Amino acid sequence: MLKTEDKLKIEMLHTMAPSQLASFQMLYQPLIGKDAACLYEVLSSMAVMNAKIKNHRILPELTGLSIERIEKSRHVLEQYLLMKTYYQGMSNTYIYQLFAPKEGDDFLRHEVFGRLYMSKMGKQVYEFNKLTFSRSSLNKEQYEEITIPIENVLKENWEERQEEQFLKLRPDSTSISGDMPLHFNFDRFLQETSAIVFPAGERNEKNLRLIGELATIYGIGIQEMKKLVGQSMDLKTNRLNHDKLKAKARSSRTEYEGSMQTPYLLPPVRFLQQKQHGIEVTKSDKQLVETLIYQYKMKPDVVNVLLEYVLRKTDQRLSKAYVEKIAGVWIRLQLDTYEKALQYIEKEEQKAGGYVSKNKKLPDWVIEDEKPSAKEEVFDEEEYRKELEKMRKS
Repeated sequence: MLKTEDKLKIEMLHTMAPSQLASFQMLYQPLIGKDAACLYEVLSSMAVMNAKIKNHRILPELTGLSIERIEKSRHVLEQYLLMKTYYQGMSNTYIYQLFAPKEGDDFLRHEVFGRLYMSKMGKQVYEFNKLTFSRSSLNKEQYEEITIPIENVLKENWEERQEEQFLKLRPDSTSISGDMPLHFNFDRFLQETSAIVFPAGERNEKNLRLIGELATIYGIGIQEMKKLVGQSMDLKTNRLNHDKLKAKARSSRTEYEGSMQTPYLLPPVRFLQQKQHGIEVTKSDKQLVETLIYQYKMKPDVVNVLLEYVLRKTDQRLSKAYVEKIAGVWIRLQLDTYEKALQYIEKEEQKAGGYVSKNKKLPDWVIEDEKPSAKEEVFDEEEYRKELEKMRKS
């Protein structure tokens, strides 16, 4: 239980823009309540001002809340992804890591938050805020984009030696922003992928993040990803088409390079494919996996446990509504690792008189299926180069 003497450090990762402040006051506050809103505002202010704080004693004075209500409010903020809490027992120290609220449009589109808001506030208030926070943009359907890509600048000044230096200095997968842990060899991918296929100007953090996420979700290896990226490049603009790459990833035959000590660390689509004895996963099930990861912000290993749990509970059927219902519960319970998820399932089934196997080794049928396929489709770079030259001459 939290005590006023417990040591405290506060960290604010992102400052709030005015639009995010409006989102917090109009959208978050009705759901989280006045106590949690007050705590968040005080903690944010202290973080921004870099206030010297040693323990929790000042918080009841500034918020008007008891230490018990502060702890309860902290849990609410955690459930709404506004903060994370870390604790070190040896020094009895807490770290409160604060996050900026989602933009209003993103909040209302969120699979969980949007539904909660409509449920509590009603259809009229939801529609009012939908208009209030909508992002207006000019209709560009009748226009052709003629922007000069950054690749044109690099062509004149970029040398092979500089490309080698860039590869050495390029951030690894753990430093690319985002919450999802990535399992993809970026160095090998960039070294083996020609600048003709994937131009240097497109090797930015956003594109690399997407490539790593798709590889992690679908279990796509280096060679297959090279092919998909090449097929997803817009030959006129030399830019990576994100929607096309996502569609290509969904329709590709999943492959997997390397082995895992536990099946829950497999790429989710690969994991689901093993559950159905190697049969290709349907498009709707792939999209369900994407929803859990992109919209519900669940870790891939937790998604795997969730899929296994639902399949066992529903006689091997994946109902989107039921999966999302369970996902919402797990998010509120902060089950953010496969170990926590398994422990929760075990407790629940013990209450009901059930049993959960403790054998976490990778089954033989998974190991057998990890053997490389007899024939791998090869991406014809020379053909791609000729097609690119034709487009440039036309």
